[in-house]
Amino acid sequence: MQGGKGFIAGRISLFGGFRIEREAGSAVWLTGKRGAAILAYLTLCPGMAAPRERLADLLWGESDSEHSRNSLRQTLSVLRRDLARAGMDIICSQKEMIGIGPNAVRVDVEDFEAGLSARSASELETALALYTGPFLDGFYLGGNAFDDWAAVERERLLSRALGSLEKLARLADPESGLIIADRMLAMEPTREEAYRLKMELLVAGGQRDKALRTFEACRSVLRKEFGVDVGTETRALWQSLLSSTELPSNPQTANAAIAGQRSGRPSISVADFANLTGQRGDDFFAKGLVHDITTALSEVADYIVLSALEKNSEEPRAPDSVRARYTLKGSIQRSGDGLRVNIQLVDASGGHNVWAQRFDGQTESALEFQDRIAQSVVLAVSLELQLTNWKVRDKSPPGPPEVRRLVNEALMKYFEMTRDSLLVSKDLAEKALAIAPDNVRAKRTLSIATTIGVAFGALPREQSYIDHAIELAEDSVRAVPDDEIARCILSFAYECDGRIEEAIVQCQHAISLNPSYPSGHGDISMLFALRGQVNEAVREANEAIRLGTHDVIDFWCHHGLVMALFADLDDRRALEVARKVVRTKPGFVRGALYWAATASATGNNEEASRAIHHCLSQLPHLNLGNVAPGFMPRYVRDDHHGRFLEMLSRAGLPGS
Repeated sequence: MQGGKGFIAGRISLFGGFRIEREAGSAVWLTGKRGAAILAYLTLCPGMAAPRERLADLLWGESDSEHSRNSLRQTLSVLRRDLARAGMDIICSQKEMIGIGPNAVRVDVEDFEAGLSARSASELETALALYTGPFLDGFYLGGNAFDDWAAVERERLLSRALGSLEKLARLADPESGLIIADRMLAMEPTREEAYRLKMELLVAGGQRDKALRTFEACRSVLRKEFGVDVGTETRALWQSLLSSTELPSNPQTANAAIAGQRSGRPSISVADFANLTGQRGDDFFAKGLVHDITTALSEVADYIVLSALEKNSEEPRAPDSVRARYTLKGSIQRSGDGLRVNIQLVDASGGHNVWAQRFDGQTESALEFQDRIAQSVVLAVSLELQLTNWKVRDKSPPGPPEVRRLVNEALMKYFEMTRDSLLVSKDLAEKALAIAPDNVRAKRTLSIATTIGVAFGALPREQSYIDHAIELAEDSVRAVPDDEIARCILSFAYECDGRIEEAIVQCQHAISLNPSYPSGHGDISMLFALRGQVNEAVREANEAIRLGTHDVIDFWCHHGLVMALFADLDDRRALEVARKVVRTKPGFVRGALYWAATASATGNNEEASRAIHHCLSQLPHLNLGNVAPGFMPRYVRDDHHGRFLEMLSRAGLPGS
């Protein structure tokens, strides 16, 4: 591209409004709003660049192509002049692409999103401090596609900020957590999860009466704003407060344990590791290992980690009702320069091992060995607890240690379910399969990473991908016929190939093997919806949601419900659930397409238009000719399929 100097020239702030500053800190004045709108949009595009046509449609979509392109040229000319006066040569152009020069500006949104992956509470707090107000607050152009795009981004970034604030609140002590919860409510006064969090923290701090008053405030707001009552989870917390008679005497332990019990997140206690060889130097290794594992587990938002109490501690123990559900314990043993670490995860209620693994390493690389063990433990524990919650016992042979590590890491990236994470998952599974070509877990993982990658638009919908995924899944089922995980993976591969009847057979087999497996119920609900069996689809979707509450696949189960409700013409309820799916997984374009269709069907035309723009901003090639079948399976019944395409057309999805 031409233009741009390749060095930091200034900073663009998008939270709380629009502001551009020189590196020295002085504000830059721009003529009109459209130049600022171009800069705002480019900063969030991949590579900070976008085609001229997209910019023209975004800002002058009501005009014909010639007039919109001419308006774009004029606006870019004025924008370059304003920036040149401030000594900021940052706009680049190359044929049909317009962009901002590499590293030319710092952007608060970019720093904010990068910081949300912080590994410590202090780093996360630093990132959240950048959120000084809603995205482009008060910045409107008036009824065009840019405002729709900004509204979607505003909602997405608010959701990310609120989710990270909740994570930070749960890492803090109850008093600090309450300050964060109040900040969340100031940002989104109708967020039921924030009221529930505040109730949990008040209980942890011994303020039961205030927790009850917070419940009443939540109920009042929801009734006033939406005409609805609180959800079942909030009501259950309220009822437990009414019936409770005793609170834990250790507020920090209670904060974690109560939060875990109320939110459905499992709690884990990491015990001291036994030094079986008795050498004093190994005591330091054991303590360091326990510290690394505890820290690593604490950084996973899905679990509550309780610190193990020292033997001579006079700290009062929490009552049985708030003790950890799981205990992680282990031992170390030396043989010359070699170290062996054995670790077990034990279910405290039954006393049985949930997971166990042995690690071998050398004393000369003890720190690297500790890091490797901590990473492996987090991956394995996360996956094993997920399977335990699903009442699934993985029947496939795990394979050698390096293959286990790669597959576990691939599955963790898979469960993040973003386009980037799915590509990483596929790459890791391929590496595992290269080491052990017959390993069933690696085959399963590569199959599902591929098909879900296609479903998310991370991979192009090419038949070669689908065929390979089917082959891998079929091999897995032949190797372990009673593996419900493999059956569901094969079912989804068949669905991607349009083989709905064969997919249903595999799902039914999986459910017969394990009626408590939410993936089986969630997948078959979509298949029933596609086949037009609406009542069965709704029933199976609700069962999947019940079994998978607070689960990583929760959004997937709700998506099945949307498909069924839309086919059943229950459009208003379908729209409500579709909004939840998109809030949970903004990058799930299938979900956003149903958001657009249900919004259009209910007459929410502006919302439908925003939804389509949200889809096209991620997958610009989508149109009525390739969306279904193509990007996603079509309804079997022509009336269902025709109505879906009609609503997408009304919402603004381009023709083929």
